[in-house]
Amino acid sequence: MKTTEVGSPRTIRTIFAVVICSILSSEQLAAQFRSIMIYANGDVKMLVVDPSGRRLGYDFRERKYYEEIPGGNIGAAGIDIVTKQGGEKDSSQANPIDALIPEPPDGDYQVILYGKHLGFYDLNVIALHPTKPITNISDGGLIALAETATFRFMYDFNDQSRTVISRLVETSTLRQDLDNSYKLKLLGDKGFHKELSNILDSYEKHLSRRDTLKAVKELEKFQNKIAKEYKEGTKSHDKRFVTADALQILSYDVQYLIDRLPEKSKHGRDNDKDKKPKK
Repeated sequence: MKTTEVGSPRTIRTIFAVVICSILSSEQLAAQFRSIMIYANGDVKMLVVDPSGRRLGYDFRERKYYEEIPGGNIGAAGIDIVTKQGGEKDSSQANPIDALIPEPPDGDYQVILYGKHLGFYDLNVIALHPTKPITNISDGGLIALAETATFRFMYDFNDQSRTVISRLVETSTLRQDLDNSYKLKLLGDKGFHKELSNILDSYEKHLSRRDTLKAVKELEKFQNKIAKEYKEGTKSHDKRFVTADALQILSYDVQYLIDRLPEKSKHGRDNDKDKKPKK
């Protein structure tokens, strides 16, 4: 995700991530074997799950740290460490976090971030190859204490164009990002936040009734409202506003949900298959 607000905390974090990823010299990269490096910048813990289901990092569901991927390692200055007894040892610092997976198999990976505090995070994935160009892809968003952000990372050693990353979104994700945007003062005011939340209520109601057409209209209504407020800009006396960061994150969520609604039912109710054929 890109950010248009120069000097904002998110911009600074993104630049920092790029600098970290750029410090490896060309000689160092040439010496690297086939591998994946995953870099998380933000007050988060990270879990990587490979195509076989093996884990690397902190599994928040079990509150344990795993290194099941052969040769894989994860670490950072101040990363939480698990003792032999399985308990956590807290530290004063927990970012950035780097995970390295040597000789990674092709397929779908999951990267799950677990929030320790409310704020921004950035995620970079670098695929290293001894003879081919480096693939560097990134994303980011908002997260709060005990919340999660899940990414799908598709890795293909022979076809780098298929090496992509995407943040997975559910309705709860959109609500989470809306609430966090409001808490971080990326949109305002309380009444505007409530108005947007009510639209999501209507979206969920139509979705529960399998009326996808009306559900899509509610999402489009949500998108139009945040785009309108962003376009009008912010003034010192404005109570309703949307920053570039909030617009980018929420717009992604909305489009993700729209794209994954049942295609045939976007023109009406999704219950055609339940109807009996006319005689």
